[in-house]
Amino acid sequence: MAEWTLSREEAGHGHVSSATARELDHPIAEITTDSNGDDEALSSFEVAFENDVRFPLSGTVVGEDVQVLSVGVVDGRRELIATCERAALRYRVALLDVDLTGDADALRLVDAYRRWLGP
Repeated sequence: MAEWTLSREEAGHGHVSSATARELDHPIAEITTDSNGDDEALSSFEVAFENDVRFPLSGTVVGEDVQVLSVGVVDGRRELIATCERAALRYRVALLDVDLTGDADALRLVDAYRRWLGP
């Protein structure tokens, strides 16, 4: 499986959150409530994606259309990774490097994850 490594600027994100920080704090608290430390909180976000998002999702990576097949922690990385498919090839990409389209619940969850990560 190939892996793209891009900065957020290179990914050219088009999604701009309309949720305020206060609106995102509630889902973050719900997702991470039983977590002890960042590793468990990250795993809690992984579970939230598994439970609350219907895959595949449409999105783009560097302007190319992809289908997001799953989101999770991969190979010990300390960030969520999206498994994407394009032209019958699968790629692993940092979730924040994927510009998701359409699914409001998935977009809100990504916004909460982005806020939880911080600047």
